[in-house]
Formats: sequence, C-alpha cells, structure tokens
Amino acid sequence: MSINIKKSNTKTPTRLFNIAFRVDSALNIGSGHVMRCLTLATAISKAANVNITFFCRDAIGNSNENIIQSGFELIKMAPPKSTIDLKNYSSWLGASLDDDSEEFLQLTAGKNYDLIVIDHYAIDTRWHNKVKNITKKMMAIDDLANRKHNCDLLLDQTYQCPTVKYRHLVNNHTQLLLGSDFALLRPEFLEFQKVSIEKKERTLLIMFGGTDPDNLTLQALALVIKLKYFEKINVILNKTAKNVKSVLNFAQCHKKVFLHISPSNIAEIMSTATLAIGAAGTTSWERCALGLPAVVIVQADNQREIANALQLAEVIRFISITEIEEKLIKEVEFWQNRLKLNNDVYKNCISICDGKGSIRVANEVLKIIE
Repeated sequence: MSINIKKSNTKTPTRLFNIAFRVDSALNIGSGHVMRCLTLATAISKAANVNITFFCRDAIGNSNENIIQSGFELIKMAPPKSTIDLKNYSSWLGASLDDDSEEFLQLTAGKNYDLIVIDHYAIDTRWHNKVKNITKKMMAIDDLANRKHNCDLLLDQTYQCPTVKYRHLVNNHTQLLLGSDFALLRPEFLEFQKVSIEKKERTLLIMFGGTDPDNLTLQALALVIKLKYFEKINVILNKTAKNVKSVLNFAQCHKKVFLHISPSNIAEIMSTATLAIGAAGTTSWERCALGLPAVVIVQADNQREIANALQLAEVIRFISITEIEEKLIKEVEFWQNRLKLNNDVYKNCISICDGKGSIRVANEVLKIIE
C-alpha cells in the first residue's frame, strides 16, 4: 500500500526519544536485517533527537560491529543456545520465544521506550505482547507475512506488496507501509544515481549479500571469468564471509577481478557497474535505485515471488541456485545484448525504487511517536 507523504511544517522536536531495535545477524542468516535497521536508525537520528539502542544476539559471523561503527549503542544478547535451521524461521532466535523476550526485558529493566522496532522472522505477536508494557509504540519490519503482529506500524518493502497480504495479521489500528516506495536505502544511493546512469565502462558486479554462506560468489566468478565482454569485475563481500579467502585467492590470479571486503562505499562501487549478479532481498532495491539490471540467484522459496515480479518489470532475470552452471552465462549474455539495444532498463529500475524510502519511513515513525 503506497501512501502520500506530506512534508511536516513542525520543527524537529527537542525532546529526546528512546528507540530500541531487536534484530539479529549471523553467518547463516546473513546481515540484511541488521543493515536495513541501521539504515532506518540513521534516517531517524538525522531527523530528530533520539537515543537508539540495538539488542542483538552474539551469533557467529554477526554484523554487530557495524552497529558500533555507525555510532549506535549495542547491547549483546547471549549467543544462540540452539541450532538455526534456515527453513524453520522459528529457530532463527537461537532460543525459545519466551526466553528471548525474558532476556530482552531483563536487559531493558527500568527503561521505557517511545518505540521498539522488531526485524526478526522468529518474532510474532506473542513476543510483542510480552514487552508492550515498556514501550509506547511498536513497529515490525517483515516480508514473509506468515505470522501475526501486535504493532502500530508495519513495514514491508516488497515490490507491489498488496494490503491483503497483512489484512488478517495485524490490528485494525496498524498503519501499513507497503511497497518499494518505502525501501530502506542509505542516502548515498541517491547521491550516485546519476553516475550509475552515465556509466560507460563494461563492469560486472558480483554481490551475494555480506556473508554468502553458499559460496555463490566463487561459483559465479569461475563461470563469468571466461567472458571477454567485461573489462572489470567488482566483487563485494563482508569480512565475516567464510569463503572470503578463497575469493581473494581467485582475484589475485585474475587481473580484472577486484575484491572489496566490507567497503564503506558500496553505493559508489555498485554505481560503476553495467550489470550485476547477486541475490534477492534488500540488494534488489539498492540495484534498482542505481538503475542497475541484474541476474538474480533465487536461494529460497520466499524469494521466488518477488523475483518473478521484478523479471516481469524487466529489471532482472532470475535462476534458481541449482541452475547456475546451466543458465548463468546465458542470462548474462541476454543482458549484454539487451543493454546494447535499449537503455530504458535503467529507467525501469529507478521507477521501481527511487531511493527515498528511508526518508519516508523515518517521517512516518516520527509521526507515530510524536
């Protein structure tokens, strides 16, 4: 559901707002949830006087250091007590829902919040009900729509997300921010939009999220290195990625491959590419904001619907994780031919995500807590 955003005539409030984020990252679940929460936290902090605290489990391969580097307070929760099964979202907490909410309440003892933001596939209305007494408002970030939420604000940045998706999962008073107009992107993606459209060098970007647990980066590199079309191949990986050393070894053996480990200028690097190979998820909106078409590898069933919608919009071509050897080069060559003939692809991308979503969401957050 897209809503009209009106500029507020009120001045930035002077009183301090206390906001808590409950979100996790790990080697197997990736860093996307933390990164989009950081983006929202940064946008809010630029618009108001806020004190923001992140509550995150100390899981192996987490991105908690990014929170500290961004200038926000981090309170580490205990490491996961149980194994995380990627196909079983309820296991993503690494603890029972009751234990997680109880630990959260213990860590926040004596504190009250204007807003608690939850971005976690394992948390639902039961967790919300247990902590609601310490906060005035609650916000959920989701895209699965597979559980109920007791919240005042819900964000799903999925392209063409329909209202009916959450009709029976939220309260009557819940405000819905739905669609890629609300995609949480850092401001630099707006800054480098023009550069991206004017790019000239034939550069390929390979980026499968921060941790790339399936080592898709190396699989893709081994195939595309045979193509003579690209003058340069940029690869982005987080320093916590378990296969970062093997990718570095590959890059050192091929002059046109450049590995960027945990770079601070991701938008700038992405803006120089003419085509990307990557994952579904948050990076879809980053690519669109920069006018960057892509070949997307679908790694989970819940990604297939959005991948299909973006393919129909002619901004990506997608294949499954089992089709890389058979189809990746064919899809890359499809884009090579398409981009030679038609530059409208860049406009198609930006029409899906203009890069201003973080500003819109931050405005709506401040409205409900003011």
